[in-house]
Amino acid sequence: MHYKHSICHPESPEIEYPDQKLSAEQVRETARHYPWKQELQKLKTMSPQEINYSPALDFTNLQDNHSLCLTAEGEPEEYLFSVFYNRPVMKKVLFGLLGEREKMEVIDKSFSIEEAFRVLEMFLKLDYDSIEREMKK
Repeated sequence: MHYKHSICHPESPEIEYPDQKLSAEQVRETARHYPWKQELQKLKTMSPQEINYSPALDFTNLQDNHSLCLTAEGEPEEYLFSVFYNRPVMKKVLFGLLGEREKMEVIDKSFSIEEAFRVLEMFLKLDYDSIEREMKK
């Protein structure tokens, strides 16, 4: 399985889109070794008008287009993650009169660091049903 990713830096208005395709192991390593604390520390030194984004990594499965975004929030020494999960959902068209169509839809929830990385593991194992349950708890 291969993934593309993007990176949001607090000081940059441009989202970074590296060309490299990542394996599941590289996604794990990228997320675990990302300088979350340092990026959050940057926010403390910036004025509100200088801040473009919270530090974030977004990973998209190239095969099925599901994506998972980890966004760090809070104090550098005690931060949480907001996790955004984007997946296809069947939606009724015109109250079901015209059937159903697939539409991408995002759900989000805040998690501790450990919980967020557990959800990332579910994502990498393609265990989408478990992610849905976790996000709806």
